[in-house]
Amino acid sequence: MSVKVYNCKKCAAPIAFDIKEQKWKCEYCSSEFAKEEIEEKEASESGMEVDEDLSIKMPELDEYNCNACGAKILTEGNAAATFCIYCRNPSVIKSRFSGEFHPRYVIPFKVTQKDAKDTYFKWIKKRFFAPNEFKTAREVDNIRGLYAPYWLFDCRASGFIQGEGRNSKSWRSGDYRVTETQHYFIRRVGSSSYEKIPVDGSKSLPDELMVGIEPFDYLGLKDFALEYMSGYLAEKYDVDETRASRVMQPRAQQFLRTTLEGSGQRYQSVTISSSNISVNSIKAAYAMLPIYVLTNVYKGKKHTFIINGQTGKTYGETPFDWQKFIVFTLGLFLTTFLVTATGGAILGIY
Repeated sequence: MSVKVYNCKKCAAPIAFDIKEQKWKCEYCSSEFAKEEIEEKEASESGMEVDEDLSIKMPELDEYNCNACGAKILTEGNAAATFCIYCRNPSVIKSRFSGEFHPRYVIPFKVTQKDAKDTYFKWIKKRFFAPNEFKTAREVDNIRGLYAPYWLFDCRASGFIQGEGRNSKSWRSGDYRVTETQHYFIRRVGSSSYEKIPVDGSKSLPDELMVGIEPFDYLGLKDFALEYMSGYLAEKYDVDETRASRVMQPRAQQFLRTTLEGSGQRYQSVTISSSNISVNSIKAAYAMLPIYVLTNVYKGKKHTFIINGQTGKTYGETPFDWQKFIVFTLGLFLTTFLVTATGGAILGIY
């Protein structure tokens, strides 16, 4: 079985996950279904492949591979031309969403497509010198909901920091001001466990943007089910666990370093001269987390805007339109010059 489409139990039309209701809804007869109802229906169908140990195989999804930037986008439906949400170029191939690419967790969308568009409009309006084409309704219609690949790491960090703490006090003595500084050798040792440190599993998504929309609320974390993918795009990871772990470890080290440095608050200033923090007991889980992505192209360069599909937090980049800036500056200069040259008399014309 190549691609799984979830159908309404009443009218057989395709159903999709409804963000507000957190259920699967039919757009034709408005019927709603809980995840358990869909699973019950799927278990009774004979088309599902089963291994000898009776475990159910994950159905395949189509993979749309971008010829321009190489991004791999997975989505339901038959193979067809579509645009890449990163560079907006079309291309097509097929792949599976199983085996090593079978996620452990998923966080369903909470932010609707309409809310995402409204958020982008509010954000881009504050960027006065952004190109005008970034502000059109047609442009914002290209924003897409995407389940992005993440690695969630559990680990333990242990180690020490050492350096110098200083306390100073000053007073006047006759015509002089005296400053006394006391220097202290400090050393802090500690360890801490961390759970589900997120690391972006996609080369196509800039790491600084993905960090910018953190954190996700893990209370919304659920066991992965393909049903949540219905109606959305999904990208499989191309940053493997080993590489992602190398990204995670400096973050865990910084978490502990910040905690240890904060324990020296009785000093007015602290300088850390050395530290040694190791990270061990590392465990990783593959997860799909919800985001909205809008990629604009300006003068051949991509500019990406991202929304956390669960919390609504935004992070983005936009180009600076120098032509618009020059026109604005010249207009402001001419207005100021005319007002100054006429002594404000020109204001009486209006």
